[in-house]
Amino acid sequence: MLSAVGYEELPWHIDPNERDLIPRSARRRMSATYQASIPASISNLSPAVPEATSARIDDLLMRLARFDEAQAARGYDLPALLLRSESAASSQIEHLTSSVRDVALAELSNDAPANARIVQGNVAAMRAALRLPSDISIDQVKAIHRSLIEPTGASFGGELRDEQVWVGGTAYGPHGALFVPPAPSRIMGCLEDLVAFVGRDDISPIAKAAVAHAQFETIHPFIDGNGRTGRVLLHRILRNEGVLTRATLPVSAGLLHDVDAYMESIEAYQGGDYLPIVESVLSALELALVIGGRVSALIDSVMEGWESAITERAGSAIWRLPPLLAEQPVVTVAYVAERLEITSRAASTLVARACGYGMLRPLGTRRRGDFYQSDELIDVLEEISSMEGVRRMLAR
Repeated sequence: MLSAVGYEELPWHIDPNERDLIPRSARRRMSATYQASIPASISNLSPAVPEATSARIDDLLMRLARFDEAQAARGYDLPALLLRSESAASSQIEHLTSSVRDVALAELSNDAPANARIVQGNVAAMRAALRLPSDISIDQVKAIHRSLIEPTGASFGGELRDEQVWVGGTAYGPHGALFVPPAPSRIMGCLEDLVAFVGRDDISPIAKAAVAHAQFETIHPFIDGNGRTGRVLLHRILRNEGVLTRATLPVSAGLLHDVDAYMESIEAYQGGDYLPIVESVLSALELALVIGGRVSALIDSVMEGWESAITERAGSAIWRLPPLLAEQPVVTVAYVAERLEITSRAASTLVARACGYGMLRPLGTRRRGDFYQSDELIDVLEEISSMEGVRRMLAR
């Protein structure tokens, strides 16, 4: 049985000089103390689900296994494409938006908008998480967060917070906040409890991933980036549990489809009810599987169109370009040369040929003039990286 979060009263200190700068309306809501949460221990929790939910989980696990197995037969990296859409959707839940093109540019150049660098951090964090050893540790969680934050230039990546944070309310203090995570002194113990829960082998993988995600959000161990880190952690657990060993599904796109229900399920979890978050993650995975299937069909069609258009002999380097574009839909001549291990001259000729086939298009003549993008791949990714696009795809 999961207990609701507890609370403790802690002193709230503010510099008298700073207090004078705070609006009177905010000062009136302040007091000498505040209430910080104490997350319930979950290391010994055994989350049970109703029979109907259990049947849905069993059915989903079988369908996920078939989808995962199908990725091995593809000649390109569909998971790399879906990872991009997952990162974009996860960031959009936090109201961080950027075009797929700008995010891809951020991987190759510093000349990209700030939000693109933030979303690119999410891509980097996903990649880092899926490369980690199978046993999840506190150090691994910190490494995921570091990968998420470093592209933004901020210095707190991977550092557990040493100050109080809060969700909602005002910027001046935790009084009146929607939720106040635990005090910094409790974070390490809470994470140790979480890691112990994740390490158990007697829990349904979907329930484990959902509960661990909600617990992480409740702990809120970092100054910023907790939501995105928590959703990356959800993927890492699914990989550990053998649910998805090859594929990366856009789970956050499924959550984005009903973001209000997702947020309400986390609030219910903090109130002592874990079933809503299990149902929310389950529904998101069901939707993500549908999206993944439709995206794979669209990308297969793009790849087949390119293959039928290419007239170069078998063994020519251009045949290796489509799989590279699936991984990185914006490229430079230098990037193509490095990845395909050909000369710059050969890469320049290859890119020109790809432009002739419509596989690539130059981005412009200003500082980005040396960049080329795959319009067809980016169009697919853009559609599954927004709430409106997800709904359009599901309505087909």
